[in-house]
Amino acid sequence: MNEEEEKSHLFEDDLYKYEEKLVEIILNISSSKRVNPKVATIACYLFIHEKLTQKELKELTGFSMGTISTYLSVMASTGYFIKQRIEGTHTFEYSFSGELNVLTTEAIDFAIKNIGLLEKFLKNKKKELQELIKQSKRGATQLSLRIEELIDSFEIYKKIFNSNDILVEKIQNKYSSKSFERLKNEKVEVIEIKYDSEVYVIEDDIINELVGSPMFSSRDPMFIKILGYFMTRKYLTQETLKDSTGLSVGKISEEVNYLLENELIYNAHTSDKGKITYCADSLILLRFARYIIFRMTKWIKTLEKIKLDLEKNKSKLENVNGYAQIYKIYNYVLGAISDYSKYIKRIEMLVDL
Repeated sequence: MNEEEEKSHLFEDDLYKYEEKLVEIILNISSSKRVNPKVATIACYLFIHEKLTQKELKELTGFSMGTISTYLSVMASTGYFIKQRIEGTHTFEYSFSGELNVLTTEAIDFAIKNIGLLEKFLKNKKKELQELIKQSKRGATQLSLRIEELIDSFEIYKKIFNSNDILVEKIQNKYSSKSFERLKNEKVEVIEIKYDSEVYVIEDDIINELVGSPMFSSRDPMFIKILGYFMTRKYLTQETLKDSTGLSVGKISEEVNYLLENELIYNAHTSDKGKITYCADSLILLRFARYIIFRMTKWIKTLEKIKLDLEKNKSKLENVNGYAQIYKIYNYVLGAISDYSKYIKRIEMLVDL
């Protein structure tokens, strides 16, 4: 069988409008997660069509073969995509490695596993900071306390997404008590903390661990880096972010505005000269999860409407190549978003304390 004779996985024209809308919805959700747009587009079509060749991906995405090849190599290395040669040809097909009906559960399990790994990493860094505290290194105590807050927040994250029977009120009361105890021992003054060089080294290790974490592997690394600094510092100005990241003023402003608009950080203080100090509490990752789920749930009514339209047109479309698959994907996405939406109430009770 030569390449021209290979069976195409592309859908017929009658299904184009349904596929186009599905792509729009999935890419909108991916953008809220700050996933690389080209990775998101390729993954989206693989998700919808199950198996695709590079040639088919080129036709669907409009990307060059070089771009597709580069990103497929990166995606295949994660273990979540499979590359298989089509028997009797020199052509490869690419697909997701998991079953559709367990993708939601696997995604939650994956996030919890990686949160656990970050927690373990932070605990080790906290031990390193103890030696610097003994040496009275500037910023060591503050970074150690911030790590303690983050570790507590990770425990909350795992409990919220890892159990159907948790008592949110119990977690809420425990977190409130710990937060109150910390506030009693903290200065109320909003101020950026300057570190000694040895403390900066530990902070850099934490930022690099976040950027390199499999949980954030498909995300915009610059966004994750800025998110990381808010996790370690709590209080930051755009000037400090520029010095720490090396990013342009425009890029820093864009990312800070994104964080503000989506309630991941807030304006803690404005000086007489207009210099703004921003703040992120230790639940910033939980706030990020809430924002993503909100972006998902806004599509529920649209998905329900399109699913109903597919059902109404079943007699006309059921024998069209791709109908069963496109209906299955709409049904799955709607169900997955509904599953995620149940976490909103749990998160809201904590982040709005």
